Amino acid sequence: MRQVPCPTFTKKSLNNSKQMENKPQPNPKEAILTGYIRYRPSNGTYYLMANSRMLCNQLISQKPIKVKVTKEDNFFIIHKVLEGNILTIRKKEIVTCISGINLLTVEERSKLMNKEHKLSFPVQVKLFPSQFNLDIYSLYPDQDAAILARKLEEKGFNIPTRIMTPKSFDHDLEFIYANKRIVIEITQTIPGKNNYLNFKHAGLGGIVRAHFLEAYHNCVNSFLSGKKDTIGFIIIHERWKEYSHITKLIPEFSKVNCHIIFSNFKDNWEEITTTQIITEIKK
Repeated sequence: MRQVPCPTFTKKSLNNSKQMENKPQPNPKEAILTGYIRYRPSNGTYYLMANSRMLCNQLISQKPIKVKVTKEDNFFIIHKVLEGNILTIRKKEIVTCISGINLLTVEERSKLMNKEHKLSFPVQVKLFPSQFNLDIYSLYPDQDAAILARKLEEKGFNIPTRIMTPKSFDHDLEFIYANKRIVIEITQTIPGKNNYLNFKHAGLGGIVRAHFLEAYHNCVNSFLSGKKDTIGFIIIHERWKEYSHITKLIPEFSKVNCHIIFSNFKDNWEEITTTQIITEIKK
């Protein structure tokens, strides 16, 4: 692993205003990422790493960034501060040094010394996007899901703080409303000669087929279990309405509370789609 430099701290000013500026400030709009703690025996340094290609893309122009890491309820929390450790931006992850003595238990430090654990273990990481002049949705790998999530939140829906990534969630977007699990799949794929006939496994047809099956599968399981606590939405390009093998699925999918929504994905598409989602959810 490439060594990440940890700066030597200068003596802090006793000026009260500066101390307040450097103190991590709470922010209710947090983002939750997957990450891991790693130990480097050659220099006796502990590192916190958080995985997010989108975050790295957003932060690369903000360098240098200094941070302080705290720990609360098993979350490692990254705060942007004026004086702290350098936050290194890589292609897919951010990295910073941490104090192993202050933040890790004896058992965790012992685990990091064990080569069977590859000198690392997984953790959950929180940060506050507004401290980095971002919002939580700018970290979503699926920008259609981010656009729709922003609009749903405006309408009063509580969107999870954990970033919607393929590793953390099964769907492009999902949340809880009135004790119902709402799952949403989105694809802008336009039908063509290679993908419109029968959801071929290869290429674009396979992508569309996967979106349909993900949502439908969850809704069917919900019905078969007797809970009926899942509502699914598949948002696809409006040109799919031209194909009967798609439109004939609408009444069948609706029987298990799975709904197909057509969109042109142009200006204001998220407002129109949100209205349709709300209509179905509140039936």
